[in-house]
Amino acid sequence: MKIESLSYILIETTDIQKWESYAHDVVGLMKNEKKSNENNLFLRIDESPFRFQVQKGETERYVLGGFELANKQEFDDAKKQLSDIGVSYEEQGDDLVNVRCVEELITLKDPAGNSLELFYGRSSDEEEFKSPQDISGFVTKGLGLGHLVFGALDIEPVHDFYIEVLGFGDSDIMHMKFSPNPEDPESALYFMHCNNPRHHTVAFIQAPSPPSGLVHAMIEVENSEQVVKALDRAVANDVHISSTLGRHMNDKMFSFYMQTPAGFMLEFGCDGLQPDWNTFKTTNCPAPSYWGHEFNIPEA
Repeated sequence: MKIESLSYILIETTDIQKWESYAHDVVGLMKNEKKSNENNLFLRIDESPFRFQVQKGETERYVLGGFELANKQEFDDAKKQLSDIGVSYEEQGDDLVNVRCVEELITLKDPAGNSLELFYGRSSDEEEFKSPQDISGFVTKGLGLGHLVFGALDIEPVHDFYIEVLGFGDSDIMHMKFSPNPEDPESALYFMHCNNPRHHTVAFIQAPSPPSGLVHAMIEVENSEQVVKALDRAVANDVHISSTLGRHMNDKMFSFYMQTPAGFMLEFGCDGLQPDWNTFKTTNCPAPSYWGHEFNIPEA
């Protein structure tokens, strides 16, 4: 199986208006007026009809990610592979297919219980993307939305699933202590890429899954000025800054982190590394960042 990219994520919220304000005033996302309604907010960052779907519900949380396959043949081969190894999935009908703007769609879960959608044939929006915050563009072409980072205590079966079933590859593997107690063991961190040049599309930290269902999502802009301006907008709008500016060691991303209304963090960055997977060798970075990224996570 070859996953081409992370295409979209679904988020549940009790307050659509709060998300709309956050997306417009802070992040610079464009509302898809044609698709959105009082119970669903569809947000764009490029030519895709949406990259974020925020639906009204009873909680604040990340729900699932949608991952793209190249074509119908790859999609059918993926279903056969899942069936052959006994991984259950559910084929979705026209209603959900139309909402996601795709040709065909299945849903399944990874060993940590995270929901995924696999699809092919996503349409584009005819209206030109324009950020309400004058962002020149988000870096998505051939790369997808960005990346997702999850927590999983039983991390090895999850890692194996993404490598052996979904066809991801290891980009970087870290082992870190998250406790000052020298007796506590190190935790593993797996950063994995799919069939595009983005350094990692999915990562797992050996830690409990947070109540929001996601540690963080990342979106990328074209230059550092736009990152700093986003930080200024976040501060001006009283958004909690979860991490100061910094430069990551493994994917070279210059970024900061802020809280979303759903409780997970959003990494907002630029300069992400795009390796050539034909020559790249998995790294083992000794630390998350060269400098910066001083975290201040709010209490749940």
